Amino acid sequence: MIRPDAQRLLATLHELLLIDSPVGDTAAIEADMMQRLAAFPCRISQGARGNISAVWGEGEPRRAIAAHMDTLGAMVQSVRANGRPELTPLGTWSARFAEGARATVRTTQGEIRGTIVPLLASGHAYNDDVDQQPVGWHQVELRLDAPIASREDAAALGVQPGDIVCIDPQPELLPNGYLVSRFLDNKAALACVLEALHGLEDAGLTPAVPVCFALTNAEETGHGAGTMLPRSVQDLISVDIAPVAPNQASDERRATLGFKDASGPHSAGLLAQLEALAKAADIPLVRDVFRYYHSDCSSALKAGHDTRTALLGFGTESTHGYERTHTDSLLAVTGLLMAWLLSPGAD
Repeated sequence: MIRPDAQRLLATLHELLLIDSPVGDTAAIEADMMQRLAAFPCRISQGARGNISAVWGEGEPRRAIAAHMDTLGAMVQSVRANGRPELTPLGTWSARFAEGARATVRTTQGEIRGTIVPLLASGHAYNDDVDQQPVGWHQVELRLDAPIASREDAAALGVQPGDIVCIDPQPELLPNGYLVSRFLDNKAALACVLEALHGLEDAGLTPAVPVCFALTNAEETGHGAGTMLPRSVQDLISVDIAPVAPNQASDERRATLGFKDASGPHSAGLLAQLEALAKAADIPLVRDVFRYYHSDCSSALKAGHDTRTALLGFGTESTHGYERTHTDSLLAVTGLLMAWLLSPGAD
C-alpha cells in the first residue's frame, strides 16, 4: 500500500490555512487550487459559481470526492454610531468563538485590520458586567485599527454594509502532531485530497475508476456539490470535519466514517467498502453519527443526484471554533482515500 507523505501534507495544510476564503469571497483559494491541480493528469474545469471539477481517468466519472474550499467568516451588517461595524456571520458559528479574534475587513478602498470585541470589553471599566453580557453577534463589534470614532469616520475609509470580514486562522502545527487552527474545516480536507493525488502520481498509479474531485465554495451555507456534481457519479465521498465531543465517537487520532447526519443515513454498501479497505490496510477508523451536521453529500442528495454517499472526516475538537486535530487523523483520511481510489468499482 502507498503511504501519504506527512511532511508534504502538513506543508500544504499550512499554506492553505494562510489563504483567506470565507464563504462569499473564495476567489483566492479557487485560483490556488486550480494551480495546484494543474500538476496532475486531470481534466480541470470551473463553473460560473467558482466550483472546481478535476476528473482523473478516461470517460465519465463514476466516483467523486468532494471537499469544500470555503470557510466561516463574517460580513459588515451595519456601522454603529461609534464607527465600529456590527457583524453578521458567514456560515453557522457562535459569536462566542469570534470574541477576541483578529480580523481584516475588505473595503472598496483597501483592507483594514481589527479585533472582534464584546460590547463590554474592559473589566476595569465594567467590572462584573463583563461576565453578565449575553452571547450573540449583536453583542460584539469590530474594533478597527484606524482613527475611527464615528460612522462618518468609518464611511470615509470605505467601511460599509456588505464588506467581507476575514478571521485570522492563527495556525499552530506542533511537533507532537497536534494541529491547532481556525478553519481546519475544511482546509485539512483539501490538504488530504491533494496528498492523495500526490501519492498516486508518485507511485505511477491511476484511479481504478474515473473520479471527479469536486471542490466546492459555498458548503458552509448549504450550497455545496449539489449544483456541480456530474450526473454520471455513482459514489460520492465527502471529506470534512468530524466533531470530537463527549457524546461522539470521533477521535483526533483516527479517521471517522459518518453513518448518519442531519440529512439522514449514508449508503450502507459504500460505508462497508470503506470499512473493509481500512481494515485491510490497518488504517485507524471509527464510526460516528452526527445530529447537527450537513456536508457536500447533503447538498448533492437534496439536489436530486442518484448517488451513494459516505462522509469521511478527520476527528476535530472544538469544531467551528479554534479547532484542533492530529496529524494521525489526516494521514488516516488520506490513506483511506488512496485505498478507495485504487479499489475496483462495483458492478
